[in-house]
Amino acid sequence: MAKARIDRLAKEWRVDVEELLSLATDKLSDKMMTGKMKTTWINEEGQYILKDSLDVPECVPKHYEGKVIKSAANPSYVYAFIKEIKLKVPVVVQRRWRGRLKGKNILIEEIEDVNGKSYRHRERHHVKSLLGCQ
Repeated sequence: MAKARIDRLAKEWRVDVEELLSLATDKLSDKMMTGKMKTTWINEEGQYILKDSLDVPECVPKHYEGKVIKSAANPSYVYAFIKEIKLKVPVVVQRRWRGRLKGKNILIEEIEDVNGKSYRHRERHHVKSLLGCQ
């Protein structure tokens, strides 16, 4: 699966183009989308996130692309800079990624609740793993 136009996705998923476009701007990072209005193209990763958010939009968090700046004092966290919101934020990472992400661009989810906003690292989708190929 490669990039796809939003109007083709709307037709395939049987939803309104404007509704899908507003959902995409709310949930996806700027790097996952190119173009404007009905000629917007969504990359593979964005398509998976968008498909999940069609069912229950409240459960799918906002996604950002960020660059890891440094490790935090707590080994479960790293600090990443997100250009879209112009902030350096602490991001929770899985145990297997500790000490391996410095200087890398990562996908970050923003979780908002009554206590405020928190950020966590999300692994990228790999098409082969989703299709069951090895």
